[in-house]
Amino acid sequence: MLRDNLALSVKFIIGHIRDKFNYTITYRKAWNAKNKAIEQIYGNWVQSYRDLPQWLIVMEKWIPGTIIRFETSPTPIQGQVFFERLFWAFKPCIQAFAHCKPIVQVDGTWLYGKYKGTLLLAVAQDGNAHIFPVAFAIVEGETKDAWNFFLKHLRENVTPQENICMISDRHASIKSAYENPSNGWNGTSSHVYCLRHVAQNFVRAIKNRKLRKYAVNMGYAPSEATFLYWRHRILKKNTSALEWVDNLPKEKWTQAYDGGIRWGHMTSNLAEAMNSVFKDIRGLPITALVQATYYRLAKLFAKRGKQSAAVLASGQQYTEACQEKILDALGKSNSCIVTEFDRRNYSFSVEETEDPHEGRPKDHFWVHLREKMCDCGKFQALHLPCSHVIAACNHANISYEAFIDDVYRVTTVNVVYDEAFPVVRSKSLWPIYEGDVVCPRADMKRTKRGRPKKTRIHTEMDDFEKREFRCGLCRVPGHNYRECPNAAGPSN
Repeated sequence: MLRDNLALSVKFIIGHIRDKFNYTITYRKAWNAKNKAIEQIYGNWVQSYRDLPQWLIVMEKWIPGTIIRFETSPTPIQGQVFFERLFWAFKPCIQAFAHCKPIVQVDGTWLYGKYKGTLLLAVAQDGNAHIFPVAFAIVEGETKDAWNFFLKHLRENVTPQENICMISDRHASIKSAYENPSNGWNGTSSHVYCLRHVAQNFVRAIKNRKLRKYAVNMGYAPSEATFLYWRHRILKKNTSALEWVDNLPKEKWTQAYDGGIRWGHMTSNLAEAMNSVFKDIRGLPITALVQATYYRLAKLFAKRGKQSAAVLASGQQYTEACQEKILDALGKSNSCIVTEFDRRNYSFSVEETEDPHEGRPKDHFWVHLREKMCDCGKFQALHLPCSHVIAACNHANISYEAFIDDVYRVTTVNVVYDEAFPVVRSKSLWPIYEGDVVCPRADMKRTKRGRPKKTRIHTEMDDFEKREFRCGLCRVPGHNYRECPNAAGPSN
């Protein structure tokens, strides 16, 4: 069953045994049975640590350009060393990142095999909203030293470019590692916080879940005016909550004050999503886990490379994700009234005549094309022309496509997946490793009794209030647009 589906859950195994033998086994017994089956398929757990150095040599030989940083510590026995940490990044992923959005999201997730540990990931996104990991690490946990190890090699080997934005939670170890001068992040890059984790910390500090929505709206607010509106709402409800929010640097967690460095990404959901993708391999022996990242990424790049090449051959100029946003903005721009304030066609006043259905009333906005600025904030945040910019461009007979960032072009996305992963040759051709024997640390073996943890523990971050449905016409709760008293009657 595991050969066919590595993501097979322990609960499914319990149900299978119950259906077949009319007997219910314990969760621990099913978990042990799954691990024994994994050993039969992928090898012994201890032997997997010993096989790891040979696979690292194989990656260096058959996958040239792969970055590997391996740390061990001595043991009392000569010729043996303890596994400590491992960092690896594949060359196609490194080269692909240079053509993606200049953001990287980092996160950690625990391993749940026979030996404990944490898998650290750095995730990027291309111009078509597709994600892929650019670097991996296996460490002892989300400690200060572990994050220093990961962020240092990530910066040196994968993201050396300037003006890179790193998105993460407010973990003290991540903040300390980012601010460490020897890691090379501070000064030429930016570190911002995941808004979901900010909301979690807000609820823990203020003990008021109703105000959580106001704080989240402050973070998502694309303009300063919207940010101040929600700030005033918190002020009227709880001054202590406002004090807590004001103590956070605004550029770290709000879209209105980040200067567009986040590209609209307010959470670390990309890394969380990639964690779920690799969830099934986190229970494998260590060598099998590292090998799985290679084979899965090779398959992913081949698939997306074919897709992007087909789209490019069709003559499409911009990605589907970009076109979806542009079409929405185009529809709204048709109802805008534009007033020109500059004979050089740089400065405009754009007035909305219809409800934009964005949770705010219709308004008028200042647009400056040379500065790439719009009062609504979307132009700066997404690096795409908003409806007001498109209306101003149409008024001045200027192509709005000039204001679409190159990362959204199909040609750029095609370059992201241009380099394929090399094929690893037959095992009989692998080089032989003749160094020290790598062993797992005894204190990393799982000995705790009870049910092993597999799924992330839910916290305040996962609590969501029920959505309040409002009328699509007047935005007042309690009725829908069909029953709206403000709806116009039949024409006379």
